[in-house]
Amino acid sequence: MKEESNHRSNWKAMLIILVALIGGFLLSFLGYGLLWSGIAWHFQLIMLLPFLLLSYAVFLWSKGSTASCAFILIGAAPLGILISQFRDTNGSHLMPILVVFSWVIGILSGYYWGKLSRAAETKSAKDIASF
Repeated sequence: MKEESNHRSNWKAMLIILVALIGGFLLSFLGYGLLWSGIAWHFQLIMLLPFLLLSYAVFLWSKGSTASCAFILIGAAPLGILISQFRDTNGSHLMPILVVFSWVIGILSGYYWGKLSRAAETKSAKDIASF
């Protein structure tokens, strides 16, 4: 019986890793597509929000695993490195680097938000149990 439950937990962990990698890549691909379509650099910073939501969802689904959010970053890294090679209208690499950095901020913010919500859940559960 225990061996069967270990296989289930391994499949769930592998599925979480796969979703994190694919989600990070697809969101970076979306950011690359927005860049290619000619959207201004400043509006590209809004891509922080999808990364934040993905990181939050994966963190909660993995029951607080830090590694799951790292896999989102690994999935977004190939296109993030490619985007940071571009230049903005002033010939600088600043805006592409800021866009990729906003993705990282979104991932870290989602992780922190998930950590805060899990801490609040455990605190409320302890308060209910103390009555």
